[in-house]
Amino acid sequence: MSSYDARKILIESLPILAIVLVLALLTGTLLDSQLAQLVPFFPFILLIIPAFINVSGDLAGIVGARVTSHLFLGELDKSFRPFRLLASNFVGVILVAFTAYAFLGVCVIGISYLILQTLLPQYIIPFFFAILGAGVLATVCTSLLGLLGARIVYRSGRDPDSIIPPLTTTVGDLLGILFVTAALLAIVV
Repeated sequence: MSSYDARKILIESLPILAIVLVLALLTGTLLDSQLAQLVPFFPFILLIIPAFINVSGDLAGIVGARVTSHLFLGELDKSFRPFRLLASNFVGVILVAFTAYAFLGVCVIGISYLILQTLLPQYIIPFFFAILGAGVLATVCTSLLGLLGARIVYRSGRDPDSIIPPLTTTVGDLLGILFVTAALLAIVV
């Protein structure tokens, strides 16, 4: 990782970009199949999906990018020590996830219940916890993928910045859609 040239970055990035493309297609297919089941109960679901997947993918990308920055700055060694640095990054992102998804849940409940009058009162609390739980779970899973993936890629001698951010962002989108649709379907079933 001593030099950066366009050819090396392209060679390292193309395989992961092909994988990310397949995962993005899978995410879109999953979303399309689940929306038909959710829209009758939660017509405002179209308000939350873009913000939800954006937050879940971006937070995981932050973890991967921070870990690779710590590696290149020499703050982490090849054994990923000190572990407290990794733990503080992980805990920080999870706290941001709690805050972001709580805010997102409150905003969507406010818009849907007060303005659009589409959310039934018995769904307000379960909806909030479905959004919060699904978002935090997606963030935890993708953040762990970012941490472990950065270690594997770095030890293999490749640049984690070419591989980890696109992978964690796309997996975050996929898991975000999977977890939020499962949580919302569990409310109505």
